[in-house]
Amino acid sequence: MIRINRKLPAPAVLANGTALIAAMDAALLADPVDAGSAKAPFEFTNGIYGDKTVKDALKEMQHGKCAYCEGDFLAFCYGDVEHYRPKGFSQQAKGSRKTYPGYYWLAYDWSNLVLSCELCNRARKRNLFPLRNPGVRAKAPQHLAHEEPLLLDPAGAIDPREHIRFNANVPEACSDSDMGAASIDLYGLDRLKLNGLRLERLGHAKALAIIADHGARAGARAELQAEGALADAKLKEFVDPKAPFSAMVLDFLDRRAKAALLRAHAQPV
Repeated sequence: MIRINRKLPAPAVLANGTALIAAMDAALLADPVDAGSAKAPFEFTNGIYGDKTVKDALKEMQHGKCAYCEGDFLAFCYGDVEHYRPKGFSQQAKGSRKTYPGYYWLAYDWSNLVLSCELCNRARKRNLFPLRNPGVRAKAPQHLAHEEPLLLDPAGAIDPREHIRFNANVPEACSDSDMGAASIDLYGLDRLKLNGLRLERLGHAKALAIIADHGARAGARAELQAEGALADAKLKEFVDPKAPFSAMVLDFLDRRAKAALLRAHAQPV
């Protein structure tokens, strides 16, 4: 997972949700017990938050990758416009009690939307939204400041790389990071097939690094130097935010640089 820069303005179509949210507010005021509950759940218009202009803007911001797993999936499916804070209801953990209503006022809010692959959204996160203290779950916009979410928001204020790093192709929570651990678990960032795809990408990165190292050696032939330079340029493409699994490759290159530094210090004077 890498941090997403929400650089684009909210697509105009999202303003069509304003009146719908106002109607939900009025319904809750008139019937605070049943409105928005499992008995009378709020209905949302997918055609607004799922509009093509919204998807296109998210694709651009996320470089066509899933906001959670960094997979490049759009060649095979359309992807889901996903709500970081669930709109209809929320759950603290898998199988736990459903809390109604959800964060309905954020259903058409640009700051709450990301594009994800179906596996991260439908099979893993769904309506899960654990809090460090579930007793302060927000029921209105003014209460959001009291929440401490355990799931990392890829477009939020916290850089996911402060909480999740890669050991080879497998994501691991940074020391004592409950946010990292919860995000890996509930987004399914360590699922088997995803780790397999990362392993393939990591293999390519390692091969390029070997070629780059050979080309950089003192006395290397001109052909090796040229091949090494090309490999090094390709490695830079692998860590570009547009590249799939760039966070994993960044961690690999960090370890490689540290290992080279240690070897240099270990050389006899």
